Amino acid sequence: MSKVAILGAGAIGCIYGARLSNLERHDVTFCVRQTFEKLHIETPSGIIEAPARCITDPVEAGPAEWIILAVKCHQIKDVDNWLRALAGPGSIIAVLQNGVEHIENTTPHAYGARVLPVVVQCPADRLAPGRVRQNAMSNLLAPATEDGHALETLFEGSDIGVKTTPDFVTAKWLKLCGNISRNPATALTGRGRGVVRAPGVAEFCRALVEECAAVGRAEGANLPENIAEEITQSQFTAGFDQTTSMLVDVRAGIPLEADGMTGAVVRIGERHGIETPVNKYVTALLSAINTQDVD
Repeated sequence: MSKVAILGAGAIGCIYGARLSNLERHDVTFCVRQTFEKLHIETPSGIIEAPARCITDPVEAGPAEWIILAVKCHQIKDVDNWLRALAGPGSIIAVLQNGVEHIENTTPHAYGARVLPVVVQCPADRLAPGRVRQNAMSNLLAPATEDGHALETLFEGSDIGVKTTPDFVTAKWLKLCGNISRNPATALTGRGRGVVRAPGVAEFCRALVEECAAVGRAEGANLPENIAEEITQSQFTAGFDQTTSMLVDVRAGIPLEADGMTGAVVRIGERHGIETPVNKYVTALLSAINTQDVD
């Protein structure tokens, strides 16, 4: 029986934790601030419910074989005490986060565990502790390594699609291009994804993606030359009622993933001597949303 710890019980942590909890071969624990008795996931194909064993203090935790790290990239320092209790040389930390710096962000807090970066494709909304609306079928994409294949085995028997790729660099930069095409515009305007149809917004989104793709290519990602146009055009059918993770965070008044998205483009671009002025200024604006005092 695999001992699994879910670290970060938001929408993503609950969705994947519920599937693992319903596989009898796993012993699953949710590491949380606020406990809940069960998981209730609304999916396109029906309701999924699962038991939830929650702990609220790292002293209650023991070493885990798998740690599903589902906190946002800027929250990693906040869960270091949990990782110290859970992780070790026999552990794998599956990092289910946005951005492209999964390994760089997590390794300093891994305590000897192996770090497995994972791209998540799963639009979802957290409704309440343990309750989530999953808006589409879910897929995970990991590198084609021994640990990546082990992740496939971990979810075997569930409805989660887990695949591996020999070109994870392209996969993570492609995901970032998509995120950057949607999240900043919605967060800065306070409007849903349909805002891309407002005058000038598509051009703004396209410029962000062009810079992101240029940096991604310098990192070795195989991205189409017209990716900015393709991704921007794909947003035109979105409605104003469709949110993004960053817009949800703006409305909730919680810190944004600016540094892990546009900030990463700027930071990595500097290493390659690539200028990214649009992402640079957008990072400043997004960061200012959460700045309490600017005097």
